[in-house]
Amino acid sequence: MNEAELREIRAWLEKALEDLRSAEWLLQNPYGLYNAVGFHSQQAAEKAIKAYLTWREDPFEKTHSLVALVSQSLRFDGSFEELRDAATELTPYAVTSRYPAELPELSYDEATESLHRARQVWEFVLKRLPQETQPGE
Repeated sequence: MNEAELREIRAWLEKALEDLRSAEWLLQNPYGLYNAVGFHSQQAAEKAIKAYLTWREDPFEKTHSLVALVSQSLRFDGSFEELRDAATELTPYAVTSRYPAELPELSYDEATESLHRARQVWEFVLKRLPQETQPGE
């Protein structure tokens, strides 16, 4: 892996970590911005999986579908099947949570679950990437 590839993988992971931290902060925010928690949770998971695919040197289409990205990752590692439920749950939060009337408002419990799922994806992906790709937390 050359330095440019390493930088790209780290950039995906750093952005994913930023989304995770945003979701964590928003969940504790007193304003009840739970749809935003769902959005950032989905984004964190998406970027983590895209980091994995970048490491595998497998180009991905411009998509917010975690289900599609998990399916693509399965070509390299069958254990990505473990992420299918998280992908299915989080995918709708990519876009629909950003527009009125697309999805009902998320509850605190649903937002908490979306963040849990995003962390699940984050940790799963990090375990499969080489140490030199890991972001400084």
